Amino acid sequence: MTLLTNDIILSYVLLKPRGDEIMPIYALRTAIGQEQSVSEYLARRADKRPELDIKAILVTGSLKGYIFIESSSIDHIELLVEGVRHVRKRPRSSRAEEIPINELEHFLMPRPVIEGVNPGDIVEIVSGPFKGSRARVTDIHSAKEEVTLELLSVDLQIPVTISGESIRVIEKAATEKEEEEGEYLL
Repeated sequence: MTLLTNDIILSYVLLKPRGDEIMPIYALRTAIGQEQSVSEYLARRADKRPELDIKAILVTGSLKGYIFIESSSIDHIELLVEGVRHVRKRPRSSRAEEIPINELEHFLMPRPVIEGVNPGDIVEIVSGPFKGSRARVTDIHSAKEEVTLELLSVDLQIPVTISGESIRVIEKAATEKEEEEGEYLL
C-alpha cells in the first residue's frame, strides 16, 4: 500500500497486519534521493522473507536520507538490509535506538499546502496556463488552499486566484522588522 499526500509522507508500506502491540521503530540511513527506491526494495524483500518480523516502512518527503522501519527486533532489520545498495549506516553499527512514535507524529499529520506562504511573497507558478510566470501573493484563502496573485510580467495588474499546489515560493517578503533594521544600517 502506498500513500502520496502533500509531500509529507512519500510512502508508507504496511507489510503485515498489526495487532494491539506497538513495535519499536528504527531509523535507517540511506543515500539522499534513494529513500523511495530503497524502501520499495526492502518491502519486496520483506515480503519474500516472512520469518523477518518487519511490520511497516515509512519514507517522509521532508527528511532526506532516512527511512523508518517498524520491527520487533533490530536483528530482523540487519538481516533485511544485508547487501542492499544505498544503505549508508547499518542499524546495529550505528547503535540505533528505538524512536518513539510521538517523535514521528509531525510527519504523519497533514499540513496545509499554503503553509509558509505570506502576502507579498514572490512565487513561481509551476502548473496551469501561467506556468513559469512570476507573481506576487496578494491574498491567501486558507480554507480553500488558494492564493490570489498579481502577475509580474503583465502590464495590467489583474488578480488571479489559483491553487496553492500550483506555486513555489522564490522570495520571501521583507517583514516590517527587517525593513526597520535596514533603515538604520544606512
